[in-house]
Amino acid sequence: GEEELYSQRSKLYRFKDEEWKERGLGEARLLKDKTTGRIRFLLRQERTGKVVANHYVLDHDPYCDLRPNAQSDKTWVWCAQDYADGKLEVERLALKFGTVDLAKSFKEAFEDAKCRNAEVLRSQ
Repeated sequence: GEEELYSQRSKLYRFKDEEWKERGLGEARLLKDKTTGRIRFLLRQERTGKVVANHYVLDHDPYCDLRPNAQSDKTWVWCAQDYADGKLEVERLALKFGTVDLAKSFKEAFEDAKCRNAEVLRSQ
């Protein structure tokens, strides 16, 4: 099973064909595997339940390096090795929140997950 470490409604975008395209609105979640201790980021579309983001939060350049979006202080942008479509794709993702404070708390939770995953990988 998995333990939910973080959950917040937000909107996910993916950079495709030279532009940002909406992937879905739903709960952005950080989930910890109770067996391995590894933490992944998961977002399902609210309406359909379709997985639109699913990747481990890695402390490994260039992945999972949260960058502020130039147009909005409520949005984070990062690259990830994502499995949402059932196969590994390197995706450029953006996550937009309703407020600046919600965006800040996501960054804190995401960075914490990165540190925890790094510790798990070191101990293996």
